[in-house]
This record gives sequence, C-alpha cells and structure tokens, in this order.
Amino acid sequence: MITNYGISKTGLIRKNNEDSISIFKNSCYILADGMGGYDGGETASQLAVNAVKSFLTKYELHAINEQVLTNAIQFANQEVLKHKKQAMTLSSMGTTLIVVVIHGNVLYWAHVGDSRLYIFNNKIESITQITEDHSFVMHLFKEGKINFSEMKKHPRQNEITRAVGIKPELVVDKGHLTFDINSVMLLCSDGLTSMVTDQSINNCMKKHKIIKKFNLKACMNELIDMTYKAGAEDNVSVILACDESLENGVNYE
Repeated sequence: MITNYGISKTGLIRKNNEDSISIFKNSCYILADGMGGYDGGETASQLAVNAVKSFLTKYELHAINEQVLTNAIQFANQEVLKHKKQAMTLSSMGTTLIVVVIHGNVLYWAHVGDSRLYIFNNKIESITQITEDHSFVMHLFKEGKINFSEMKKHPRQNEITRAVGIKPELVVDKGHLTFDINSVMLLCSDGLTSMVTDQSINNCMKKHKIIKKFNLKACMNELIDMTYKAGAEDNVSVILACDESLENGVNYE
C-alpha cells in the first residue's frame, strides 16, 4: 500500500490558485499548473485534472502504464481546447500537467510543462529530478547558450514550450522507474522550485528521514513553509508518496 499527502496553496502574491491536484485510487496522482488571463489558468488546470481522472477511471490500476498516462494527457489536451472555443476570456488558457501511477514496485509517469517529478532515495539520502522542464531556458541550456545559474536569472525563465490546451498536436514525455521501499515521490509545481533550490529540497527531505522511516506530512508542510519564507510569488502545490511501511506517523502537526 502507498501512503500519500497533497496540498495546494495560493501563495503570497496571487489572488487565486491556478494549480490543481488530485489523488485517487490511492496510487494515482495528478498535478496541473494553469496559465491564462481572467480565470483561464484556474479553469485549464481543473479541466485537465478532471479529464485525466475521467480517462483513468476506465482502467484497473494494474492496467495503467506510461502509454495510458500519455493517452490521458492527450485526452485532457482536447478537452481544454474544446472549452477554449466556448469563451473569448479563455482563449489564452493552458496548463502544465503531470500524471503518476504507482503499482507493484513500478512508478509510471507522463508530463508536459515545467511541473516536476522527483524521487528521494531514503537509503542514500539523495533526490533525483526525473522529468525535464519543457521551458525556453531549458532549451537554451541544452544548446549550451546559457549555464545553470543563468537559467534562474533569465527574463524568459517562466516561459514554457509545451502545455495542455495550446495546440492539437502535443508531444508528451513519459517513462517508468523502480519504486521500492526506499523511494519517496515528490510532485510539485514551479511555485516550489522557483523559490526553493533542489539542494534545499533535498536537505528538507533528509531532515524528515527518521531512522529508516520518513515523515511525509511534516516534510510536505515544511516545503510549503520554505516557499512562503522565500516569498511564495506563485501558487505552490506538493504531493508526496511512499510505501506505507516507510512512512512514519509521529510528530505530525
């Protein structure tokens, strides 16, 4: 069995929350970070999450793999595009979308945009970013035109190159990995990663390792607190999951 916690907060600057998250079937996780004027971002992210849930409910958990998740994202893309045609105020809306399913000892994932999947190895106390951002600065970085530190300062650092609800044709990244007793999954919007460095995230997760166990809820709360202390300029969403035998229930708030 998998234990999980998720939270989505507005932040300190924005008036509304354009992020949407969902945890269902106990091992299915969806996170979307919307964009667009008026209520466009909020609408897009919620539409995408609901579309993925609707698509995946047709499948037994054991039948879901990365191709099914890819198809779910493609379905969400068509649903958001369909709704864009119905209102001029929604014409610029779109959303990142990342979907994860865990069953057995395998984690399947698919995504577009710059919301991220990380895996923390509780045994060696190290975090690894699994997904690659679909962003303008990542494109420049891969071409060798800017270095890592310049990515954080670039004037177009928030520009993404792939999103749900922009074009009918959408390339989706997908994959799978071993998810064992030492694995902790972190899904997050860029509201976290734009405010908190990977090293600080890693240190936070190390802090909440308790002997051979891991305190999921306390870690989730501290990641949110760290974001707020850094200024919380965007909405921030976090989902954490691990095997129930790894999760430690002490010291919860």
